[in-house]
Amino acid sequence: MKSGATTKISNNKTSATDTAAPPAGGAELPGQVPEMEPQQAARLKRLKKSIFRRFPRDRTPKRELLEKAFRDAEFHHRPQARKSGEPFIFHPARVALMAAEAGMDLEAVIIALLHDVIEDTGVTKEEMGAEYGEWLAEVVDGLTKAKTSKRRKYSRPVAVETFRKLISSTIKDLRTLQVKILDRLDNMRDLGYLARLKQRRISTETMNVYVPLAHRLGMQDISDELAALSFRYLYPKRFQKGLVRLKRRIKESAAQIESVRGLLESRLKQARSLRFELAPKYLQISDFVYNQKPGEQVLAGFKVRVPQAADCYRAMGALHMAFRVVPNSIRDFISNPKPNRYQALCSEIFLGTEPTVIEVISEEMERVNAMGILAGGAENHEELYRYYQSYLELLDIYSDTEDLRMEDVLRHAQMDTLQLFTPRGEPLTFPTGATVLDFAFAIHSDIGARCDGAHMAGRRVSRIEELQDGAMVEILTNPGVAPRLAWIDHVRTTRAKLAIRRDLKAQANTRAQEVGRKLFSAELNLLALDSAQMADAPEFQTALENRKLTLPQFFQQVGNDTLSIRAFLVDSGLVEIGRVKRLESQQGSLLARYLRPMFGAPDPVLKIGFPEDAFFHMAPCCHPLPGDSITGVQGSDGITVHRAGCAELERFAADTLHSLGWEQARGAEAWRLDVLLIQDQPGLLYKVSKVMRDCKVNIVDLGLRRDPRTGGAAIRVELEPISQKVFRTVVSRLRAIKEVEKIVPVSRSQEQNS
Repeated sequence: MKSGATTKISNNKTSATDTAAPPAGGAELPGQVPEMEPQQAARLKRLKKSIFRRFPRDRTPKRELLEKAFRDAEFHHRPQARKSGEPFIFHPARVALMAAEAGMDLEAVIIALLHDVIEDTGVTKEEMGAEYGEWLAEVVDGLTKAKTSKRRKYSRPVAVETFRKLISSTIKDLRTLQVKILDRLDNMRDLGYLARLKQRRISTETMNVYVPLAHRLGMQDISDELAALSFRYLYPKRFQKGLVRLKRRIKESAAQIESVRGLLESRLKQARSLRFELAPKYLQISDFVYNQKPGEQVLAGFKVRVPQAADCYRAMGALHMAFRVVPNSIRDFISNPKPNRYQALCSEIFLGTEPTVIEVISEEMERVNAMGILAGGAENHEELYRYYQSYLELLDIYSDTEDLRMEDVLRHAQMDTLQLFTPRGEPLTFPTGATVLDFAFAIHSDIGARCDGAHMAGRRVSRIEELQDGAMVEILTNPGVAPRLAWIDHVRTTRAKLAIRRDLKAQANTRAQEVGRKLFSAELNLLALDSAQMADAPEFQTALENRKLTLPQFFQQVGNDTLSIRAFLVDSGLVEIGRVKRLESQQGSLLARYLRPMFGAPDPVLKIGFPEDAFFHMAPCCHPLPGDSITGVQGSDGITVHRAGCAELERFAADTLHSLGWEQARGAEAWRLDVLLIQDQPGLLYKVSKVMRDCKVNIVDLGLRRDPRTGGAAIRVELEPISQKVFRTVVSRLRAIKEVEKIVPVSRSQEQNS
């Protein structure tokens, strides 16, 4: 409670002195609180009775605690009203009733009743802990929005911090998230009373976060309703039109659906003594509105309900004997339930030329599938806890850096539709489109960083191969493999994306230190000083301490061009300013700055490999290739590599340019190149292929893509593995063709996207 207020939760009653300040949020003291209207009081009484009916006094040991929670919630929320005008207490009471009806325990219902007390009244976390115990205070605090820090200049975003609190509390008690989702559902049902801008913001957050979280918890009915409500407020006109079309299509398709239903029933009846119920499953309104095609389907499939789990296999067997099965569509979630407890036997069969989804479940499975983990205790859901633990780790690792993006936080909550298995049989779930890299990073970040492919479903696949639902995956690692920038294009999960970004940043920092060390050595050589002696000199160490830098940090800042070596040495009194000025006058023009080191020195200052890494980037203006004379432009994000004759170099300051060279290739390498042509003319394919023939290089693939707008074209050529020397010869001869404008290397990701 705020300072100055003496009203407290105490001994199942609320007491206040005559001089006490009113509770926060505009609450009034007892005796001043306006009475509810008779109809509202009667409605609240019915809500309360419905909740308590679930917890009979003679069979509920903690019934008194529930009664106390209702009294405290009613008192502290009594002066407050919702935007709809109704008393605020109806909101926590409805959330508590939903929790009770879903089969949640008494403590979860208490959480629901008190979930807004800390956030919207003057009661503090400490006061609630004293009355109800630390467990409830922690859970309710986890449901409370975070506040902006006034002490930190760069505080983490409030929305991210709120999610961090929620997930942190969820790991301690899964009921936190369950109550939060029920809370969001009740708020969404009342969303029509808010301003349009706020409706859109809340609906977007609900669609991106709470819909997939509810889906992951197995709360499918709630997930569907949240999605429909979000869609209603995000696209109101499309929603209304879609609703009309959906009802019309259901009516128009009724005869056809009933005919198919009769056909399926006739086949199921052939299984002796099998009792079953068959019902069509229709698309949700949000799914239907996205489909704008004429004659759209409204049928999602058929559900077959049978008494026992063993009957599921008999029913599915009867249908498979009668109809053709879609290959690889059979999924057994009875022996391998999903982490959210979903169980069913699923398949697709051809009824005519169209595949139809069949879901066979028992009566108990249907009850569990409707409410997921709400249907029972959550003590055995280790995979769910691991998931939310990984969520919290990502937030904690990246929330204090610029790497954290809100879309990454939201993406981590996306629905997982693929289920795969480790060699030990442990199930892992992923979104559609996830790759082997996602699987590797889900096991461990170190395994992901060294991933060199996998064995999936009995065959060897590359690291960018998409995952196959139901397959067993064994990751293959290689100590010589490290994440590259192109990997980000081939992963779908937030864990993988952030791990790759973190690794690339570490690589860039290491390279920056490496580059800074070489630049320091080269700079001191120009000043006729010994770099090793300078680095060990006490005066130099003192200068670093004055700047609060370690030697690696110094080299990193030099490599990132955030610290000038000459300015540092002069300002620290380590080098006379006169010597620096004489050196600058000797270095002459800009042209001499980046050409003389190239031709006058036996070895360039820096050597780089190909393709680009986290620190060195190939300039898009000139597309340098191995064998070209190159110059580097130093910037805060690394070094951009240009061909020595690139006109763009004239724009940069002389002290940002450095001579570069190519590292010696380890062996033969396959190349994919785009040969960009100024004008598409007959015979150009022949000219390009003739270069390969003259160089005795085999072409693996060759293709021509024309641009009708410009009249130009691009010849994509894939070469067999060749040495760097042969590659330089090929490039020089291709550039000699007068119609060739430039030659651009093609990465794997570019090749797949084109």
